[in-house]
Amino acid sequence: MKRVTLALQNWQANLADGLEGSIIPRGVAFLVGLLIVLRIARLVNPSYAIAPVAGVLCAAIVLQALCYFLLRRDRFLVPLSWLLLVTDVLVVALVVYFTGGVESIFFWAYLVVILWWGYKAGLTGAAIAGAISLASFWLFTGLELYGALPHYQLLPLAASFYQNRPLVGAIIAVYSLTIPLVILVGTYLSSIRLRESSKSAYLEGVQAFVEAMEAKDPHTKGHSERVAQYAVLIAQELGLKKNEVKLIKDAGLVHDVGKIFLPEEVLTTKGALEPAQQAAMMSHPLLSYEVLAKCGASKDLLLPVRHHHEWYGGGGYPDGLSGQNIPLAARILAAADVFEAMTAGRYYRPRHSIEEAAKELVKGKGTQFDPKIVDAFLKRVERGEVSTRLPAEVPAPPLTAEPKVPLARQQLPWTQGMLTVTQYKAATILFQLGQEVRSILDLKTILTKVLSLLKENQSYENCALFTKEENGELVMQAAIGYRVHQRSARVAKGEGVMGWVAEHDVVRLIPDVTVNPIYLESSFLKSGTMLVAPLSTEGKVVAVLVAENEMADAFTIEDVHLAEAIGPYMAAVIEVALLHEQAKTAASYDSLTGVYNHRYFYERLGQEIAHCRRHGHPLSIAIIDINGLKRINDLYGHLAGDEALKRIGHILKEKVRASDVVARYGGDEFAIIMPETEKEDAERVITRLMLFLDASTVQYNAETFSMPARSYGLATFPWDGNNPTELFAVADTHLYQAKGRDTNAPEEII
Repeated sequence: MKRVTLALQNWQANLADGLEGSIIPRGVAFLVGLLIVLRIARLVNPSYAIAPVAGVLCAAIVLQALCYFLLRRDRFLVPLSWLLLVTDVLVVALVVYFTGGVESIFFWAYLVVILWWGYKAGLTGAAIAGAISLASFWLFTGLELYGALPHYQLLPLAASFYQNRPLVGAIIAVYSLTIPLVILVGTYLSSIRLRESSKSAYLEGVQAFVEAMEAKDPHTKGHSERVAQYAVLIAQELGLKKNEVKLIKDAGLVHDVGKIFLPEEVLTTKGALEPAQQAAMMSHPLLSYEVLAKCGASKDLLLPVRHHHEWYGGGGYPDGLSGQNIPLAARILAAADVFEAMTAGRYYRPRHSIEEAAKELVKGKGTQFDPKIVDAFLKRVERGEVSTRLPAEVPAPPLTAEPKVPLARQQLPWTQGMLTVTQYKAATILFQLGQEVRSILDLKTILTKVLSLLKENQSYENCALFTKEENGELVMQAAIGYRVHQRSARVAKGEGVMGWVAEHDVVRLIPDVTVNPIYLESSFLKSGTMLVAPLSTEGKVVAVLVAENEMADAFTIEDVHLAEAIGPYMAAVIEVALLHEQAKTAASYDSLTGVYNHRYFYERLGQEIAHCRRHGHPLSIAIIDINGLKRINDLYGHLAGDEALKRIGHILKEKVRASDVVARYGGDEFAIIMPETEKEDAERVITRLMLFLDASTVQYNAETFSMPARSYGLATFPWDGNNPTELFAVADTHLYQAKGRDTNAPEEII
């Protein structure tokens, strides 16, 4: 151990040799290094937050200038040296926090330091600087080489600093080991900040879903917003902290999001709910909890949403909690929720005035509501702080309202006040469906669950679900029992039995498909019985259920009634899954050109690089810059430019391989990922694409003009880079070199 200590001391002493020199070249080296860092940062990431970083660095420069003059006095040498070290660590932490740990930019700054040490301490100093940097990187960041800011804090120190070799050695050793750890912690904290930002955006999206759901019923429109307002008043009266009030407000805004899974018939029933409907309604706190948990909501937000229907005296749902076991935020939401429902009114209950609703809250003290919460709310009511501008009166629908469903659904024994076999089966399937899919939003998974329940309860050995496209075409999304080649079937609008059912929203039962050629052609089994049922909500068919049996007369009228009973509920679940699927798809595509967007491009590029790295394959990317787009915009307007971009995106997508990925990277830039493609092959592909574009024209209104001029740059993994950022930077450099050569002649506008 003594030998190791002695070796370290000798290393520290040798490292300090030769570091003396003029303050001017050291200051110049620092400024040059700083400019390089900021320039590379902006090139690597155009959205790089320069302002806060520059502010932090400028403050550090001022501090160093002050310390430089103070360091002329030897008695300030040691404390100010350590002060500079602490400042350096804080600067790096702040820079990493603001930039989110931008890949690779700080590694180049470290290179500046290595070169500087090489200049002042010779080759030995440069080697030692590089070695300790790499060693500390490996220790803390797994050789990711994210790097650190240069050791600029050591540059402007007075000559007396360098003469104190133990101090120099100690600071360099501590610095080199501390900075990577700070980078790791700073990057982690930055990721938390970004994750919180994403959660906030997702919660806003959830709130939009809630508002859309509430808008279907005039009685509940704005319900969640008013509940949040009342809950905030209670929380403020109780003296809760601002962050707690904010949390309660957020919980109030999204507490009913689970109701998007419930059919409209359940939400707008005029009388008492049927047992299955009641079970469905009581599941919405759990549904809300699961949806919000999926988006990463905090436990502090999830618990009030889950428990806002618990009763203070016990007997509530979903977990039967009581008293102080119910989270405070949930007890606040419970009072606010009931007060809003009473003052707004519902289909099945007249609205109350504020005074009447307040009396009802008092009646529920100690049983349904926490007494101190009721008292707090009543104080706000007495002070007139609860708005008296209640929602406009909305009359209940007439009892003779026009039915929205076929007559067969009205004639179901469902309304006779007795539980028949069909109703029992329907209730069982719907209850199981609610349990199965309440935490699932994936379309394929939900459809498979639906078919599994039908097979389990109805013994449907061959059944399938088709979703209806915007053009009316039916596409098989899930199937049980059919052969593999039949599981990708598509049915044109109005074609066969399935097309007819989708158009007319009526169940068809065919006892024997062999009696009619049309039936036979529609059947996958080509024999036996066929049941085709539309799954519709609010008069809109969203999917079609097909069930078949090889034996004739295998299904009865009870199967028809069951399909009609469960159809609207299943349609509502599928519609939500379809909306979720559409939202996911929309988030990956550019709305103008129809190709993938910038976000998806980077995600996919990372995946493809990982795949090629595992299998030892090359990968090439291309960046295409539409240089001449501005000219078209100037001559014909931006709509003509948009038309040119759409045309280019369409051609690129059409002419590449199915495995290639075309994306719109920016305003006038496209990017292409070409897996398992060498640079020479990529060059040939892009050259061919340029020829296709040269031979194409753009039509806008009565004008026809040639494609705008273009430049492109290529890069190939692994020779040009090992990660998306490095690869894209090389391609971008080649692109600008190509633009400088002006290899694309200006186009002629026809």
